[in-house]
Amino acid sequence: MIKGQAAVTDALLFLVIVMILVSFLFIFTSQYGRTVGEYTYAKYGSDYAVSALKTVLYSSFSRNDFSVSDSNEVDYIIAGIKEDYAYNQNIDYFRDDLTGAIKDVMNPVRSSFDYLFFIRIDSTVPFNFPYFFLSRKEFVVEHNGVFVSSVDSVEKTYFCNSSGSLTNADIDNFVIFVGAKGQAVSSITFPLIPNGSHEGLIELVLWTPKDFDEEEEVFIKLGCVPA
Repeated sequence: MIKGQAAVTDALLFLVIVMILVSFLFIFTSQYGRTVGEYTYAKYGSDYAVSALKTVLYSSFSRNDFSVSDSNEVDYIIAGIKEDYAYNQNIDYFRDDLTGAIKDVMNPVRSSFDYLFFIRIDSTVPFNFPYFFLSRKEFVVEHNGVFVSSVDSVEKTYFCNSSGSLTNADIDNFVIFVGAKGQAVSSITFPLIPNGSHEGLIELVLWTPKDFDEEEEVFIKLGCVPA
């Protein structure tokens, strides 16, 4: 009798162990593809961000209002940005050229990512952000009764830091909120007129399109206005 009870107990214990192992195996296999997919997507986002930042900085523009192919005066966007900042410690004259270059570079992945691009000056206290561009998609959902009939997205672009009170913490909180899938940073030195220089950085952040209301506090903190 005792031996029979012991055998049954051992069998039940073995069955419990097998069930636990099967559960772990099921959880692992069901999450494996998703984990690999998320890692691949994040890696693609990071690689694209690095390549995109390099391309933007070395994009060309015409200095005499012709197309680049027809112009005799072609220079890098980064040179124009440095000149612009050197005169008044702001980026306004070449802002549209820089924005156009960013849009062109990001166009191939516009359906996959939203993004922000900013220049931060570290030599000032507090940090100064002479350029801050953000592009995101707002989703429009049409319903047919209780069913969703279609989902469209509208691209919305902004220039941020309109109040001049933007901080690093505001940017970090927003990046955490949207869930960055790729980031690229480059240091930069801005010469000043008549002498001196300011050290700073240029950063590009990509994330999977996230639909949110413009009244979200983390977005309001960026001080964005329609571009």
